[in-house]
Amino acid sequence: MGKLWRSAILVLCMIVLSGCAYKTAGEAIQNDIPFNIKQTVHKEKVEDGWLIFYTTEQKEGSNTFDALAVAYIKGSEKEGWENAGHNHWTYYKNDFMILYADTFTTFKEDGTLDTKFPVIFGKIVNPDIKTIEAAGPDGKFTKIEIFEKENERYYYAIGDYKEVRALDGAGKEMDRQGEKQ
Repeated sequence: MGKLWRSAILVLCMIVLSGCAYKTAGEAIQNDIPFNIKQTVHKEKVEDGWLIFYTTEQKEGSNTFDALAVAYIKGSEKEGWENAGHNHWTYYKNDFMILYADTFTTFKEDGTLDTKFPVIFGKIVNPDIKTIEAAGPDGKFTKIEIFEKENERYYYAIGDYKEVRALDGAGKEMDRQGEKQ
């Protein structure tokens, strides 16, 4: 009887979990991300889905602030869409920039790695910052594109980056954040 119950529970869990997929990526973004999305900053097509870079309004005591977050929406039109990423946000007070760094991974049913997307995402606070660079595994910095969304400046990069630095117009380093490679 115990094996029968375990099998029934396993089948029920599979049915419930398969029912969590949405028909469109937009529905998954709207319904499957646990934070209120204040603004979608950028959408980037990746293998098997989309990386959604967004801001979320959060509270600390009586203060509210915009935090940075990224979601990995995985799926297809055939199989449906779901939020496959772990969900958290990053915020800290800084006069120069805010950095969000994370790696999104998914695994196959047999436990082997399916997908891996390391990302950095940030907001530029100081108007004197003209360039953002990110360091790869070799420790060398490369320039990352800065873009504007509703009068705010942001940057992002997909790759094995853990450290970024902000430069002024003369190339002088103003701030550096992240883990040294």
